[in-house]
Amino acid sequence: MSIFSKISKVFTADWKTLIKSTRQLKKDSGRGFFDLLLDQTRMYKRGGYTWAEYSLYEFDRITDPKLRANFGSEYYDNKRLVLSSSTPESRALFRDKSLFNERFGQYLRRDYLDLSKCSESDFMDFAYKHKVFFAKIPTGHGGAGVSRIERNESTDLQQLYQELLAKEQTILEEEIILHEAMRPVSPTSLCSLRIGTVLQKDGSVVVLYNRLRTAMHDPIVDNISRGGGYTAISDQGELMYPCVTFKPSRRYVAEHPVTGAKFVGFQIPMFDQVQEYVRELAQIVPEQAYVGWDITLNEHGPLLIEGNEIPSLYMYQAAQFYPDDIGPRANLERIFGISLPAPEL
Repeated sequence: MSIFSKISKVFTADWKTLIKSTRQLKKDSGRGFFDLLLDQTRMYKRGGYTWAEYSLYEFDRITDPKLRANFGSEYYDNKRLVLSSSTPESRALFRDKSLFNERFGQYLRRDYLDLSKCSESDFMDFAYKHKVFFAKIPTGHGGAGVSRIERNESTDLQQLYQELLAKEQTILEEEIILHEAMRPVSPTSLCSLRIGTVLQKDGSVVVLYNRLRTAMHDPIVDNISRGGGYTAISDQGELMYPCVTFKPSRRYVAEHPVTGAKFVGFQIPMFDQVQEYVRELAQIVPEQAYVGWDITLNEHGPLLIEGNEIPSLYMYQAAQFYPDDIGPRANLERIFGISLPAPEL
């Protein structure tokens, strides 16, 4: 097996994305292309770090094994965190939007319909009521399987109903109109706040992180895996750093490419309400103590989009959030109350 085949087998990324990413790392660090490929392979095998984490944690620049080990990995450390703070049943509830919407219905603060539990007549009523709505696959993730449906006079609703069933897009949700104050940093799609919470044994809630996610060009979703960017939010609701993205390669974006709005210093409206809202959400399913909540805002306040039962660690740990290059492994151990053995890198 060639070196290319070995590396291809290791990474979940397609070759096109991996090569683009590595070329950018080469340009940023001055290191050799094959040196970086082999190093990414080694970090995956020894520590469980994905190619995206390698890029976001700036391991092309941070080469000291002790410093690298302070950043938790997706496949080793995050797996331990998730398994220590959830049950198979709670993860299944969060993974299935049908079950999730039923449990958290009052917090969605918008109309929704589950085609697997209703009639064609119910769909007709929903479609007539909402000219625009979103259709989702119950177990989709990363923005996959999401469609924006806009009805007009020529729309054949019976045909649309059958098409949605055929595509398994059975979760329908009323369109959310984003808070006007958020438009400068999200002009093309609905943006969200990814907020990680950890429910403690005494019933208190620790907010592990607050992040803004926004689309750079995608008109439908803000997912980082679809080319969106994200940045940290201060305790006062102010954006602290440029947005970082890793698709198709790592880059730091100081201003939104469509509006020119500067990210650093931008103030999130109603941020106090958002914090109270997620603390309330975190206590509804105590069996799922660790959740990454996707929250957005309309003119009336925060709305729940979804809860992620396996929130990716990279949302918490991008290197630019840790100017001293020391990642948060110790803080994760303290908050979750478990040991995360440092990998031998």
